[in-house]
Amino acid sequence: MWRPTTDKKFGVVIYNFNGKKTKHGLSLEIGESVQILEENGQGWFRGFSTRRKNTKGIFPESYIHIKKFKVDNKGKYETVSPVEETIVTEMTSVLREWGGILKKIYKEKDGKYMELYPKIRKVMVELIGYRCQIMSGDRTHEQLRDLKKITTQKIDWGNSQMQLDLVPRIECEIADVDNTSIVDLYKLHQRSMEETESVSFRGTVRRRKKRESIAIHHLYCMLEKFDCQIGEDAEFYFSLYDAKEGIFMSERFLSRKNKNEVRPNNLSALYTDLGLADLRDRDLYIVVHVVRVGRMLYKENEKKKSDQVYRRPYGCGAVSISDILISSPDQLEDDMKQYFIKVYSCINSEHDFPILHENIIKKQTSKLGTSNSQIIGIPISLRMLHGDLIQIKRENPLLFSKNVHLVRKLGFADVIMPGDARNDFYITIQRGEFEKGSKTAGKNVEVAMKVFDSDGKLMQNCISVGEGAPLSSDYRSLIFYHSNTPKWNEVVKLVMPPERCQGAHVRFEFRHCSNRDSQKKLYAFGFMKLTRADGATLADDNYEVYIYKCDELHQFRNVNAYLNLPSCQAEMMVVSGSVAGNTNYQRNLKENFFIKTTVCSTKLPQNLELVSLLRWKDHPEKIQHTLNRLMEIKGEEIVKCQDIIDTLFNILDEDTEAYGKPVFQALVFVIGILSDRRYQNLRTDLDTYIEKHFAGTLAHKPLISCLRQCAEEAIHYADKQKSIQRAFQAIPYLFKFIVQSRMLYARATRGKEEAVFKEDMNNLFIAMNNMVQQTSDYVLQSQVTLLSYFSTIYDCLLQEKGDGKAMFSIQQVALYAKNLLDNVAKEGVSKELHAAKLRCILDTVNSRLFEEEASRVILSPVFLTHIQYHLMQRQELKLCAEVLGDILTSLQKLQKESSNSEVQQVVQTLLDNLLQTLLTINRHGDLTGMFVACLINTLKVMKEEHFTNLLNSFPDRKPLKEFITRIFMVFKELVKKDVFPQDWMVMRMATNDVILSAIQYFSQILTSHFLRGDSFDTQLWSSFFNLSVSFLTQPSLQLETFSEVKRNKIRDQYGDMRVLMGHEIESMWQNLGDHKINFLHLIGPFLEVTLVPETELRRTTIPFFFDMMHCEERVKGNFKQVESDVIDKLDLLVGTKNKGDEEYRTLFKTILSEKVQHQHWKEHGLAFIHIVARLLETLLDYRDVMMKDDEKFKQMSCTMNILKFYKDELKKEEMYKRYIYKLHDLHVPDKNYTEAAFTLKTLADSLQWSPRPLQADEMFPKQTEWQRKEALYNKIIDLLDRGKTWEHGIPLCKELAVQYETKAFDYAKLSAILKYQAQFYDHILTIPRMDTDFYRVSFYGLNFPMFLRNKALVMRARVYERGDSIRQMIQSEFPAAQVWTEHHPPSDDILQSNVQYIEIRIVNPIPEEPELFRDQTVSEDILKYYETNDVKRFYFDRPFHRGVKDPNNEIKTLWLDRTTLTISTSIPGILRWFEVTNQEKMEVSPLRHALETMQKKNKELRSLIASYASEPGKSINPLSMMLNGVIDAAVNGGIPKYQEAFFVPEYIAANPKDATFISRLKMFILEQVDILGKGLHVHGDLAPADVKPLQGKLEEQYIKLRNGISDQGSPIASHRISTGGKPITPISIPTNIPPPSPFTPPEDTTTFKISLQEPLEPSRRPVSTISTGSCDSNNSSSSGVGTIPEVDEDDPDDVITDISSVPKIPSRSLTRMVTDPTLSTSAPQLSRVGRSASIDITMRRSADDAPQVPPRPSRPASLDPKFASPSFRENLMQSRPAPDLPKKETQDRAPPLPPKPKMNGGAYTRQSVHGYPVTPSQRPTSKPLPPTPDSPVRRPTTPSKAPTTPSKAPPSS
Repeated sequence: MWRPTTDKKFGVVIYNFNGKKTKHGLSLEIGESVQILEENGQGWFRGFSTRRKNTKGIFPESYIHIKKFKVDNKGKYETVSPVEETIVTEMTSVLREWGGILKKIYKEKDGKYMELYPKIRKVMVELIGYRCQIMSGDRTHEQLRDLKKITTQKIDWGNSQMQLDLVPRIECEIADVDNTSIVDLYKLHQRSMEETESVSFRGTVRRRKKRESIAIHHLYCMLEKFDCQIGEDAEFYFSLYDAKEGIFMSERFLSRKNKNEVRPNNLSALYTDLGLADLRDRDLYIVVHVVRVGRMLYKENEKKKSDQVYRRPYGCGAVSISDILISSPDQLEDDMKQYFIKVYSCINSEHDFPILHENIIKKQTSKLGTSNSQIIGIPISLRMLHGDLIQIKRENPLLFSKNVHLVRKLGFADVIMPGDARNDFYITIQRGEFEKGSKTAGKNVEVAMKVFDSDGKLMQNCISVGEGAPLSSDYRSLIFYHSNTPKWNEVVKLVMPPERCQGAHVRFEFRHCSNRDSQKKLYAFGFMKLTRADGATLADDNYEVYIYKCDELHQFRNVNAYLNLPSCQAEMMVVSGSVAGNTNYQRNLKENFFIKTTVCSTKLPQNLELVSLLRWKDHPEKIQHTLNRLMEIKGEEIVKCQDIIDTLFNILDEDTEAYGKPVFQALVFVIGILSDRRYQNLRTDLDTYIEKHFAGTLAHKPLISCLRQCAEEAIHYADKQKSIQRAFQAIPYLFKFIVQSRMLYARATRGKEEAVFKEDMNNLFIAMNNMVQQTSDYVLQSQVTLLSYFSTIYDCLLQEKGDGKAMFSIQQVALYAKNLLDNVAKEGVSKELHAAKLRCILDTVNSRLFEEEASRVILSPVFLTHIQYHLMQRQELKLCAEVLGDILTSLQKLQKESSNSEVQQVVQTLLDNLLQTLLTINRHGDLTGMFVACLINTLKVMKEEHFTNLLNSFPDRKPLKEFITRIFMVFKELVKKDVFPQDWMVMRMATNDVILSAIQYFSQILTSHFLRGDSFDTQLWSSFFNLSVSFLTQPSLQLETFSEVKRNKIRDQYGDMRVLMGHEIESMWQNLGDHKINFLHLIGPFLEVTLVPETELRRTTIPFFFDMMHCEERVKGNFKQVESDVIDKLDLLVGTKNKGDEEYRTLFKTILSEKVQHQHWKEHGLAFIHIVARLLETLLDYRDVMMKDDEKFKQMSCTMNILKFYKDELKKEEMYKRYIYKLHDLHVPDKNYTEAAFTLKTLADSLQWSPRPLQADEMFPKQTEWQRKEALYNKIIDLLDRGKTWEHGIPLCKELAVQYETKAFDYAKLSAILKYQAQFYDHILTIPRMDTDFYRVSFYGLNFPMFLRNKALVMRARVYERGDSIRQMIQSEFPAAQVWTEHHPPSDDILQSNVQYIEIRIVNPIPEEPELFRDQTVSEDILKYYETNDVKRFYFDRPFHRGVKDPNNEIKTLWLDRTTLTISTSIPGILRWFEVTNQEKMEVSPLRHALETMQKKNKELRSLIASYASEPGKSINPLSMMLNGVIDAAVNGGIPKYQEAFFVPEYIAANPKDATFISRLKMFILEQVDILGKGLHVHGDLAPADVKPLQGKLEEQYIKLRNGISDQGSPIASHRISTGGKPITPISIPTNIPPPSPFTPPEDTTTFKISLQEPLEPSRRPVSTISTGSCDSNNSSSSGVGTIPEVDEDDPDDVITDISSVPKIPSRSLTRMVTDPTLSTSAPQLSRVGRSASIDITMRRSADDAPQVPPRPSRPASLDPKFASPSFRENLMQSRPAPDLPKKETQDRAPPLPPKPKMNGGAYTRQSVHGYPVTPSQRPTSKPLPPTPDSPVRRPTTPSKAPTTPSKAPPSS
């Protein structure tokens, strides 16, 4: 029993489940989230996947992991979501979305993103790990915070790299859009964008702060493990050294290493307090000094223990760290940078130890010791850290989890942090000069240092030799062996409480250390007092300490015994011997000792003026002078002393009248120092002082008085402005002192003088108000200063007193602020003052004053008025936007507490100004985004009552219309223009949501105020509809273009706003009623809406077009405007903008067809709907095809289909022209230059030579019609030249020449075009053009596009392109298509089914003779072009046998089934293929086939022989092979077969109608014999010696051929053959038979199905024939006789199944290749020819079906030249006069052909050529035979000796 679930509603799939194997099962994949609806208690759930919410099913309970959940909107439409960290939910969504993108990247191999693939994949793996850690629940709060931070940074980095949406965040959490103001959301996007740009691949943030904005920098140093085998303990001192100044900058960091330990004791240190100048201007090094601690002299094998321990110099190393210091904080700083410090030893030169680091840095290698093996080097790792040390520790807890020692700078930092109280004395023991004494060697001097207080007691643990070392009570220096001038340069820090420093001194004890007895003997001492007699601390300087002698046993029991002695030269001049009055100690004048002191103390002043101030009571008469001198002290001295302010107020309490003004100035000076960036952190200390330690009960009176005086003096005294400005800068703390003093006074007096105090305060503010009213220039800066700091006093004035009440009420403080701002001058002042005022307003909005309604009511009108003023003046717009944004944010945050009147104030005051501002400012500037956010935020906080009040605020309709027009314009700009970046999807959607709500409100205003009667406003309604369309079609709302994750997010948050807007449009449209007729111009916008791929929206809006049709038909009687606009806009939207789909076409047709069913104009409406549906189908096909660049065939065919549709059916000339250009652009890259030219010519033909102006289009600028046509002609001529179609370029040249000569009179262009024309003529004669093949391509089935469906095309192949290439090209564009292999066309069932079949068959062109050449003698070079060009009809043959086939002679029954195809346009045209429009079939008899074969072969022979007559130098091989093949075949097979088949009496008697054809065949046979004789004559003259045997063989064969024909028993015996002048038969043979013309019309007009203009002679042989005498598979027969096509007897309809593999060379092309010497290298070489059959591989036949060829006879002896008949040539020449083989005069040819003699051979003879008479040898005596045997023929004529016209010959027997 299924029941709803209660505790199990959400889960995650943990196993894949195949739902197809289970009834009602729901297929699930691992990781999917499911919402569970029901359970049956038997282990099954019913529910749906969150990815597919509409698909519900059942799935096993065990496959689901149940998660905690929360339910929203409980009930039928409840929404269940998991209860988990928001970051976990986000990570899950991100991983799912990235996974899909990664798959797509990998699949498409997009080079742009493939580089990202490994990085994104790595980040995804890391995110999975972070997700597991967060969900584990075992992480601390700090760890979770760090994990969230790094996770969000990686997510943001990945989103930015893959151009996904920006995620606005608040502390790693996604911002809550519903509870966040639009202004805040805008700022969050800006901040998130900046942070995202700074996120690295590893997910860490590059610091975006500029170096100048970071006050403090730190250097983290960590030691690595290193080897140190010096035999004794060692000390390593690390310090920062400035090589530029030659000084050490920091304290020393000490790391000790015991000789038995592996690691040193201290490993990490942090060098702090580095300033920008330190990093930028200094050349810093890390210097390490190595000190050996042990014996005086170390010996490796020494076993005796020493009683004394000495510190001895060992070595030094230095490494530059400039590279890490100069790295910008913007760069990554996560990794430690490795360094290696090479240590150099000083064992052999101890005196160089103090300067060894300098030699290392200067690379003075001659002064360096070798880096011995005991310490090779010290590896360290460094990292720069920036900012406050507390913050750094918090951000890097792991870094500081170790024992990190803070190493401070020698001196104060550039910025002193609050609470940073220092009291450090640094003493640098520099050097000493000691006398040698009586010994020859120098001393081993050790200096011991101790500190004593004022009582002479030793101060314990106050000496530090370096950070990392424990404090000690004394310090012992290095010992330099036998050196009287040691240089130590050791820094020692004294750490003492400030109170013990007064009177303290340091004593230096000098001992000589003996190496022999291991004893240290005291022999002298010195001392240095830390404070002076006047109380000041010892100044920072270099000092020479006096050395006093003492004995070894001296105990220093009384320090006062030497304290009265001078310790250095500053105390007393040097004197000889002992000091007067001193009997205990004598100064040693021969020895010197030097130190340097540095004091870093915030308590002990070194300045005498500060000391005088602090001790003012000692000299009260000097107070005035001391206060004046105070303002001359540097700030760093002031901030060191923290008792100054107390002293100042003590002086003020002493005498307010006398010292009030000087103390006020001094106090302002001190407070001003704290405004310095270096010391601003000390303000916290000052706040603490005021709150807890300040005790000036009377200070408020003089402070108020002085401040009022400053405000009053600012008006009158220009020379006091600087001091006044400083006083106003100190206002924040001055008011704190005033308020605190008043509170102390009130507490002490129980609230007395309260009224006096407030009166004084009122007077102060009145003085300030008066000051800001002034317009004088000198007071401007004081006004700006006051306004800049005024907002800082609010909290002081609102401070609570002890009784729980505030010092001033919040209303009173608000009035102070209001009055000040209202008094600021508006006119005649600088912009700087306006900016200061607005910044003051901004600070006030963000203060406590604006949080309380009581004060906000006072301030809001003032603020809004000022903003309105500046918006109208276009002043300080950026500040206005910031102020307004913060006001709106505050109102939204306080929406529950705030009243509707406050929002109404904003709306009434600023809404219209905002609109006007947005319409005028630069939409691409920085201000636009903020102003848009303000506008949207204003609309968001508005409620219905606000809209109503806004409406009522307009006095009449005109301003209301202007306002609505403006807001519609702004909205339209917002949705159409990219105000926000593309990846700000959250901001865009929030904006759209608000705009949608606002449009719904304003639409009600249209209906109520601008619809009925005279109030109807077409313009306003049009604006509404245009806005609605723009909103609905904006890219941000097209959900189908987004990923599934993004789409679901938007739908869950906002739904589909397009549907909501669609319903709003539909509602407003229906409200129009009869006014709809005024909106026919909205057809385009409405079409764009209906094309949005949302079914509900389409069903809602498509009926609009019926309404428009109905309205127009009712008013005009037709709906032509609707028809025209719909068609025009559909082309643009579907074809160009890629909108629409098949669903839209179906809905459009279905919905509108239903609507028009009951209209009287139903027929017209349905016709229009049908046309639109067809147009949509055509455009959709075009769009789909054009999206694939590699499908040129489909692209061109589809473009042609659209061209025909627009031209023939729609008559849309502009669209037709647009697609003409597109087709041209497709042709040119594909090198279809001829087709591109014909494409443009269709456009040029529509133009006239007129001055009519034309607008610019896609290809040409604005120009006249004459110029446009000229430009088109020039482009066409160039394309025709590139395509070698010069015949079609010549007429254009002529037409241009006429225009240039007779209209434009432009002789320069005339000359150029005539030269071009002449060049075309020359190219026709000299440049060879290869013939191409033609193929019929048929497309069967409904799965093809509409423009190819069940259609056949004739396609012109490219040069050298064959059928297999055509098939591969077609199948590459239609991969699913199959080759049709049957011998018959497909049935209707196949044609009407959803399949794809293609059939490709070679066809032969049927050329048409140009009208110009009729009855003219034209060169074959000219006519050659027309054999395969300008053709419109084609044919192909299928051989079959009729009747019983004679196995000995198949020719008798061999018929041809000939199919003639007619295409729509001649080729070449605008395409390389055209549709077959007509197809006819006829049958060709065996006799007719024989006539065609003989005629074709005779033509080939004649052309080849004539070429050798004109070019005797070319290779003889083609002629040899041709003659050998023809003669051999004619003798052994062809002609005897013809005689047997057609010349026998039985055939003649049975076919009396064929008498004419039989006679014609006899004539062709005799003609061939005659041509062969001429060919042998030419061959014999040209044959070289090695070809002479072949010549003999050919002559012998020819004699057999001739004798066989001339025998009296031969059927041809009635014809005369001349041999040796002796007639054999009474009939003579014509001697001047011309070559057959391909353009000769047929003579039979009764039996043919083709027209009279149809060429009689097909220029190509049938495809399906077998050639028996040549390697050319396309020739019917090599000899013209004996051709036996192979036929499938079982299937008379046998057709070619695969023509693509046929290596075909057309016969005309072969002839040309053979005869043209320029083509001999590239043309295929003819193989050895003979009687062996060449089987056509395109036929489906077996070897047994091949015709039986008799065996070749043995080679006759006559082949040998010596056996050849010597009279052969004579007999041959005497048989009849030799024909006149025309000789051609040579002329130069244009490249690329070599010089070729001009020839007339092969020219077709007519009566005259252009009116000139024709010679007898050029006249025709007969015409080619018609293509059918039933046609009557004209008899051949017998030429007279000098005929002028051809005469008809009597009929032959």
